[in-house]
Amino acid sequence: MSGSGGSQVSSGGTGGDLIPVGEDPTALEAAQAMGRGVNLGQIFESTQHPRTLEAASAKIDAYYERGFRTLRIPITWTEAVDGNLLVTDATTGEVNREHPRLAVIESVVDYALSKPGLFVIINAHHEVALKTESRSAVLERLWQDVADIFKDRGHRLLFELLNEPHREDSSAMPAADLRQMIGLAYDQVRAVDTKRIVLFGGNQWFAASEVPSVWTSLDEVGGGADQYLMATFHHYDPWTFCGDNQGTYDDAWTDANQSGPMDTMADWASTVGGGIPVFIGEWGVGWGSVYSTLTCNNIRQWYTTFHSQHATAHGFPTAVWDDGGWFKIFDHGSGAFDNNLIDCIEGSCEWDGTQRMNDGCL
Repeated sequence: MSGSGGSQVSSGGTGGDLIPVGEDPTALEAAQAMGRGVNLGQIFESTQHPRTLEAASAKIDAYYERGFRTLRIPITWTEAVDGNLLVTDATTGEVNREHPRLAVIESVVDYALSKPGLFVIINAHHEVALKTESRSAVLERLWQDVADIFKDRGHRLLFELLNEPHREDSSAMPAADLRQMIGLAYDQVRAVDTKRIVLFGGNQWFAASEVPSVWTSLDEVGGGADQYLMATFHHYDPWTFCGDNQGTYDDAWTDANQSGPMDTMADWASTVGGGIPVFIGEWGVGWGSVYSTLTCNNIRQWYTTFHSQHATAHGFPTAVWDDGGWFKIFDHGSGAFDNNLIDCIEGSCEWDGTQRMNDGCL
């Protein structure tokens, strides 16, 4: 299958360094090569964009050409998308292997893996009832099937076991429940593939602070002896600036707002985590919920320093949240980038005027 063999060269770090990666990279080797990344948002976890290879490949190509080497693909399995499930039964988690949407997902994964050095992450995303009711057996069966379906793909394909495990009322999943569920799913993946890189995070919104409180040890995921394990978190801090529908975007955020959560994860990773690599799976600003055109320099500054300065200093690969809507960078309609945030992520971009808090932020 695509991406299943041969040594690869990946553009990692800030996106400019070439880092050789073998066919079975450890999590640390992968993290060093993944560099800048993007989410294929609102395609397979919602109905916002067409669920087609054509729609996905245009975005993949555009980001790949700009040196992005990580693609995170959010997927909803046990809740209805466009009126139907990817599983045969939401109470069992058995994947419907004949579902036409699964065939499209496989084609997108294979297309992405055909790009030299591109790492691909698939997950379980909007699984509302599964999270609310702590359906451990469902998550276990889901990853048993997913691991088997994708067993022949190369090891640049990574598995993120459960995205943002909050309840339907937005409260956190009990830590013990999450550890048990992740442990069961992890065991199923390991039964199929001992070298598949597995990602896990916190028990609510994937905030950095959740990981140290939930994962006081790695007992459920290999006990610290698994070199194919990666921790992940999401960074929308402060939400009053990064979130959607926040009014104006003239928040006087500081470098500490960006680096603080990264420091939290780095401290945990170097102690309890035993040196486990860390991936920032989502970050961005929901500017499109308020403005139709991006002209705010304060937002541009956030994108300029987030990855190229702070994440890179921590050695964390990242995947910006780009949903083609409120967090838009790439426009699915035109097949081109909607604004210059893509330049900002690379470390430098043009402003409207010279003031950080210009009229476009107010």
